[in-house]
Amino acid sequence: MAGSTTLSKAARAARPIAIGVILAVCAVALHAEWPTIIEGASVFRHAALAWVAAGFAAECVSMAAFAKLQQQLLRAADTRLTLGTLLAISYIGNGITGAVPVAGSGLALTYSERQFRAHGADPARVSVVLMVAGVISAVAFAAIVAVGAIVTGNPAAAVLGLVTSIAIASFVACFLIMLHSQQGRSRLQPVLVAALRLGQRTVRRPSGDVALLSAAILERLSSVRLRTPAIAAASAWALVNWGCDALCLAAAIAAARVAVPWSQWLLAWSAGSAAGSFSPTPFGLGVVDMALIAALHGSGLPAADGVCAVLLYRVITFKILLTLLWAITQGWGGGTRNRQLYRA
Repeated sequence: MAGSTTLSKAARAARPIAIGVILAVCAVALHAEWPTIIEGASVFRHAALAWVAAGFAAECVSMAAFAKLQQQLLRAADTRLTLGTLLAISYIGNGITGAVPVAGSGLALTYSERQFRAHGADPARVSVVLMVAGVISAVAFAAIVAVGAIVTGNPAAAVLGLVTSIAIASFVACFLIMLHSQQGRSRLQPVLVAALRLGQRTVRRPSGDVALLSAAILERLSSVRLRTPAIAAASAWALVNWGCDALCLAAAIAAARVAVPWSQWLLAWSAGSAAGSFSPTPFGLGVVDMALIAALHGSGLPAADGVCAVLLYRVITFKILLTLLWAITQGWGGGTRNRQLYRA
């Protein structure tokens, strides 16, 4: 108990320091690139509005596709949510992922699981579904990056990315296969028992006999049936999700009134996406922007045009206004509104 209290105090003390470091990094990045940003902002004023609208449309389709991916897989967990509810969860989860450096994806996953649970979903089943959704999304991302690598004449990078993703997918597939056999569950149970005991020692949850709890959890997990048509449909939606986000960048480049470097476009987009996954700053400020600008400049775009395109792309993909709108509408409606959004 004393140890957990000490850790809690240390975490509270470290939080303002971490925030200060993040803000300092943002300030340094902005200061270093300020002349280029000013030059790009001047081009920003002359952007082609039709292409800006196309970028917004592509990003909306991207988010809708991600919600459809989840909806497709959640049906296997006997959880049926409206597309509006899933979009709300996705938008707010996306905001959490961007706003909290490094740990944002984990916090967003926790938020999503709580929202699904609030709509009557079984936590254990939802955990499996979200894990599978993450793997499918990662494989789809690797496939699009592989296409970009092949177009630029770098098949080795394409093969490496696909092999890594397929290896992860194979591991998850083996886990799901083990869940659906008594022998497999008996092998998984000791691992789950150890994890539950660790949770009881650290956060005092869950309460109860770990052997009985682990057996019950594995039994519930085994009831999730992800059939081939559902996985195929989810994979297709994952490709639409990532593909439309990449098209959003292409529209932003076109909005800057320069030719889209199609041979380098996908690799430039993937560089920005990868930088965002490991960024130490909120919403990847400074990190994602510099990665995208450098990649676009390397593909032949003038610096000012590259900055303009990246600014447009980032404004569209931040989705801050939409995230706040969803949060407000969900909060005003309260529990009654949430129940109306749920469809059994």
